[in-house]
Amino acid sequence: MKLSISNIAWNAQEDSAVYSMMKKYGYTGLEIAPTRIIEQAPYQNLKAAESWRETLDFDVPSMQSIWFGKTQKLFGGEADRQELLDYTKAAVDFAKTVRCGNLVFGSPKNRALPDTADKKLRQAGVAFFRELGDYAAQNGTAIGMEANPAIYSTNYINTTQEALNLIREVGSDGFLLNLDVGTMIENRESVELLEGYAAQINHVHISEPFLKPVVISPERRQLHGGLAAFLRENDYQGYVSVEMGRTEELSVIEEILAYVKEMFA
Repeated sequence: MKLSISNIAWNAQEDSAVYSMMKKYGYTGLEIAPTRIIEQAPYQNLKAAESWRETLDFDVPSMQSIWFGKTQKLFGGEADRQELLDYTKAAVDFAKTVRCGNLVFGSPKNRALPDTADKKLRQAGVAFFRELGDYAAQNGTAIGMEANPAIYSTNYINTTQEALNLIREVGSDGFLLNLDVGTMIENRESVELLEGYAAQINHVHISEPFLKPVVISPERRQLHGGLAAFLRENDYQGYVSVEMGRTEELSVIEEILAYVKEMFA
């Protein structure tokens, strides 16, 4: 397993300090939010993205917040869906440019189903993800479907099992699982539910509900230890990534980097 951390956890002015910590603890990956790299229209500035990537000393295993600023709804109608499809394909092009192997699909509010949703509308979602997954695979990357619990104001793919079911239904090599431990914690899910699905895991987030700092406790050690054992047993070769909201305390980040290395390296 390889280690990374998402750059949503600190300010741009602190990049150098956190990069030094990452190297100290053997982190080889930097997960990114595209607008954290290029503030305006990142998907339209691929040359700038390429230049940024060439100066980076880390891999870019994943990118998140891929629909940041978008108000269209996945299930809001054909026009919205087409706009989001085109926009996400542009995100895939960006991922290819920075050599990123995973695009986290979260965006809970954008993907909420209307109360009147029927089977036809749900199938439109399957078709949407199949086209995106195939496009991602053609470009050497993958959409990582992330289950988002109801606390994030969505009713679509709330559990890890629902995400795995959707991945099976979509059936695309470029549509895989972004395993989110914060979701597992909120839903009280066990590592055992992952049995038989290791091949579908493309990226792992070590996180807490509402992106609070990763908790270090006996209970969490049990969960994280069980997950680490499962990943090792199944020869998981991808990244395990710290995901947390922004903090002003770099000492908190360093403590978590050390802990995650202890549990997963």
